[in-house]
Amino acid sequence: MDSLSEHLILEDELLPLIRERLGASQKVRYLPFRGVSMLPMLRQGKDSVELAPLPPQLKKYDLPVYQYPSGKIVMHRVVAVTETGYVCLGDNTYEHEQIAPEQLIGLVSAFKRGDRRISVDDPVYRCYCRLWVAVFPLRKLLKRLKGRLRRLLK
Repeated sequence: MDSLSEHLILEDELLPLIRERLGASQKVRYLPFRGVSMLPMLRQGKDSVELAPLPPQLKKYDLPVYQYPSGKIVMHRVVAVTETGYVCLGDNTYEHEQIAPEQLIGLVSAFKRGDRRISVDDPVYRCYCRLWVAVFPLRKLLKRLKGRLRRLLK
């Protein structure tokens, strides 16, 4: 891919460079190096993502990178599109977030797991997204039960 940066870049220090390259319609590959909110899909410090410029409108199951007002950069999946923005949820989180369009930085177009590049258009990946979002209520229930069981065993 000619427009893909050959360098892995870290999110905080190089956010202006990321924005500049995406603004020039280039793709950027970077290593999201903190957090476990996108497990099991992305592993902290191991898997890299390829960011593409934002389309005019995101859709359900898209994986945007966005910035909180505090400055923290986050990557969570769109689970709903609203009139004012998007509802996002990490694959390993249980709280929905309201995201405004002006918070968006870029859109994940692929990720690299080991030596394998996986496009967001890959049918297996698309199935994973739909399944993971669909079982959210069950995952949330299991988390609550696990917490209660821990309290009972103490």
